[in-house]
Amino acid sequence: MEIAQLVVSPAILLGAFIFFWKVSKAGRMELETRLVQRMDRMEDRLDSRIVALEDKMDNRFIATEARFVALENKMDRRFISLEDKMDKRFVALEDKMDTRVGRLEGVLITQQEAS
Repeated sequence: MEIAQLVVSPAILLGAFIFFWKVSKAGRMELETRLVQRMDRMEDRLDSRIVALEDKMDNRFIATEARFVALENKMDRRFISLEDKMDKRFVALEDKMDTRVGRLEGVLITQQEAS
């Protein structure tokens, strides 16, 4: 009986160990499968968020570029208008100076003739 007990007890312990090892291995594999599935779902959500953010940034860059182009055009028009105004003022100033120089020359010529 003791010999049977010496053989049976280790066999039972070995069987229990193998059973619990297989159960824990199955549990680990199930846990690993669930973790992999969860990570895949998280990766998919992150990818979709990244794509959405990229689209949003692209739209913002396009809108900003359009604003810069509009501002650049507006500034060009203002500079052209300012150049036109300055040209008109310089022409008026030249005419005014020509008139004054002409009068001064006339006065000087008249004084020379008188003397």
